[in-house]
Amino acid sequence: MKLPINREDAVKEWNRFEDYLVRERYAVRDPKAGKPEEKDLNDVLKRISREFSYPGIAKALLNMQFITATPFLMNGGNPHTQRKGYYSCYPLGNVEDSTEAIFNMERDLVTIFQHSGGGGIDVSGIRAKGSPVDNGQGTASGPVSFAKGYSHLSARISQGGKRRGALMIQADWDIKDIKELITFKGDNPGIYTGCNVSINVTSDKFWDDEELIQLIAEYIWKSGDPGLLFTQKSMNNTPVPRKYNPVFSNPCGEYLSTKDTACNLLTVNLQKCLDEKFADFLNNVYENARMAAIAGNEILDMGGFPPIERIKDNTLKFRPIGIGFTGLQHAMNYYDISYADEKDAPEFAKATQLALMLGSMQGSLDYAAFYKQKTGKKLEVREWNLDYTRRIAQEAKEFTAQLPRKATWQKHIKRIFDTVIKQGGLYNSVTTSQAPTGSISQLMRVACTGVEPYFSMIQSRRVKDADGSWKEFTLVPLEFYDYDENKLDWVENQTAHNITPLQQIRLLEACQTFNHTAVSKTINLPASTTVDDIKEMLFIARDSKLKGVTMFRDSSMTGVLSDSAAKAAEKPGIPFSDLPERYGSTFKFSGPASLYVTANKGENDHVREVFINTTKSGSTIHGMCESLGRVISVALQHDYRLVNKIARTLEDISSDSVWSNSAMGRVFSIPAALAKVLDNCAPEINGKEDPAPYEEPSSYSSCPACGKLTLRRSGGCSQCVSCGYSTC
Repeated sequence: MKLPINREDAVKEWNRFEDYLVRERYAVRDPKAGKPEEKDLNDVLKRISREFSYPGIAKALLNMQFITATPFLMNGGNPHTQRKGYYSCYPLGNVEDSTEAIFNMERDLVTIFQHSGGGGIDVSGIRAKGSPVDNGQGTASGPVSFAKGYSHLSARISQGGKRRGALMIQADWDIKDIKELITFKGDNPGIYTGCNVSINVTSDKFWDDEELIQLIAEYIWKSGDPGLLFTQKSMNNTPVPRKYNPVFSNPCGEYLSTKDTACNLLTVNLQKCLDEKFADFLNNVYENARMAAIAGNEILDMGGFPPIERIKDNTLKFRPIGIGFTGLQHAMNYYDISYADEKDAPEFAKATQLALMLGSMQGSLDYAAFYKQKTGKKLEVREWNLDYTRRIAQEAKEFTAQLPRKATWQKHIKRIFDTVIKQGGLYNSVTTSQAPTGSISQLMRVACTGVEPYFSMIQSRRVKDADGSWKEFTLVPLEFYDYDENKLDWVENQTAHNITPLQQIRLLEACQTFNHTAVSKTINLPASTTVDDIKEMLFIARDSKLKGVTMFRDSSMTGVLSDSAAKAAEKPGIPFSDLPERYGSTFKFSGPASLYVTANKGENDHVREVFINTTKSGSTIHGMCESLGRVISVALQHDYRLVNKIARTLEDISSDSVWSNSAMGRVFSIPAALAKVLDNCAPEINGKEDPAPYEEPSSYSSCPACGKLTLRRSGGCSQCVSCGYSTC
């Protein structure tokens, strides 16, 4: 393939996008004028780097070798904010069974959202619906009624005024109201959008309940919820001792730990670790993880907690830090390893994760020495599960013995683990956690975020500016300009829609092996996935090392109107018929570039919506394709019977290019390709059957912010790849 713009223009687009992100999300603002006081990312990084005292951290931050989580980027060193929330999220544990406790949890969630964080709660302990209350004079409304309220709360209150709230609701599989908890989101699409739902698998008996597993699979197929959390694996495969019950999740599922603690996340930029030799790459991962762990410890000592005493006390008691990475596929491809390779890709990920874990553990040791030097006090050792420690030390030793090229950090494995075992623990309860890293990866110009593959070769971002206007950015990963056409074609075959669900699980399992908490990534499924396929994937996940699993099937979740769109819909004008739940097919045409045409259908199988995307996404072609799709969609929503007239109008348009589809033959323009799709998706008109659709991410759901059909599940969040909108 050929890239649509040259390197110079690609850099300009990234610069524009960075300016937008900094201005709208990260920059300190004048409290009176409301205008940004920081002009670019370098200003933001300089501000936060001044908060650290350990030698080398400021330089590493400015070089973007690692980066802190979004709340610290917004609030660290901010002289104006009165709500210094430094942490991304807080698992709060069980909601107690009393009216006072239920509404106290509401208050705590509001406080957390105000301080730039998300929350996680467990509703297992709330008495079942219909249970007697008031000495038998009434009945309880049950945990799901309160889960709905918590969801609405999360959807309505933004985190630090910059992004909407985020919430995980979990519950044990054997509570009486479990079926209602499984179904309430899927039965009310677009209503309870403020939370993710996960079921705690607390016993092997769960797998004998065929009816429950069937129901879970059906609702995953329908809506993407619920996920499963394997609590026994969580307790057995973490440094946190079982007595502290480390099974509570944050909204995105990467931080499974004890209740009332902050997930203190930092991310190593693998692009900055690349070196000619793979062994040197791993050395760089180790060193940058070491520095990130020291920075995470410094953040803990800065405070930045919401005004909830038990969270501050528990977080300082356990001192959790969560070092992860971003840019995994870029790093793999740099060493000519395909993300889709079923042997080399997991091995690469496992080696990277091990270097990261060892570096973060060494950082914990180094910070303790620095803390004593700085304060004259000893940092207390946090108790570790030594059975886990010995087992993971042995696995690390055996795995590194298989690596073809030795890295210098490997000699530290025995020393680090011997130290932990001798003193009964480390200075942090956990040191690794793999978050989704959406917006912070974009800040560092990493297009393959976290452990995810590239979503597509060219990514379009459509965002709403402060003045209400829409801005569009065409983002091409800058590393692509170092590749020839053959390598670009090779990379294109590894993008998200080419990675099978089983390949995703195996890669996640590799990342989980040397991770103290968990990995946040949704298993993305093609639209053709059946309920039985999902059941099979649940059992595969059970037998893997994963501590939890979330799946999302393309086209399974319909978009909903945002508040502004809802108000616009109330204005008088041309009467539109109500739009029912939509489902769609995407067809690929080959030509001067790759062309994707999506036709979404509503009730009675009528085409109601059309989207046109091409990888030849210069602003003119991209804009014309989008305009054509929008105009036709408006017409079809007004009267679906126009589909034949539209197809006849377009079919004779020709140009100097040829586009072909294996099922529909050749056409001589993009409008003619659209006509072919409309004909094939309207069998009631021409009697043809639909050809097999090409499975492409553009068949994802509609974004409530920009309206594009590019909302996908990423980690535990839904994220729009067009405008950057996120539910987290």
